[in-house]
Amino acid sequence: MPGGARTRRCRSVAAWIRRRRLEAARRDLVDPALRSCPVHAVAARWGFPRAADFSRAFRTAYDITPTEYRSRAAAADTSPRC
Repeated sequence: MPGGARTRRCRSVAAWIRRRRLEAARRDLVDPALRSCPVHAVAARWGFPRAADFSRAFRTAYDITPTEYRSRAAAADTSPRC
């Protein structure tokens, strides 16, 4: 296998894994049962041991910081329901 094809495949596999981890962390950030869990703990749970790396990756993926995402979700969750 030529080196270029292998590098592209590895990058795409790595990107897929990173997306899956970010999606799982995003779900946990809005889970009411995990609301008291700090953002850095959610990040570490999904393989991001450095909070800064997690924040940067999350913001790149979703155009919002993890803390702001959690705050907006919590604010939306407290709206009155019929």
